[in-house]
Amino acid sequence: MSSMDKDIKEKWVKALRSGEYTQGNMYLRTECGQHCCLGVLLEVQGCKDIPTHATEELPAGYEAGLSTDICLTLANKNDRGVSFAEIADYIEANL
Repeated sequence: MSSMDKDIKEKWVKALRSGEYTQGNMYLRTECGQHCCLGVLLEVQGCKDIPTHATEELPAGYEAGLSTDICLTLANKNDRGVSFAEIADYIEANL
């Protein structure tokens, strides 16, 4: 189990299920508005200038209390085509 911030988790799961985000892969956020599940997390945390890729300066899960391993697991699920709804289910059950 992760020590994820409960409020951020709730907002993130809600955002993933909202239908407001178009799911993309390989990038946190694309110029055409697609998001990885971690890009959605950054928006939920209030990040306005989301880079294309996560960097050491801006790790996607840092403020939420997520480890690098958890972030990689979620990014891999996203990039393999697991839906935002399924990722939200995984977050609720495991984080």
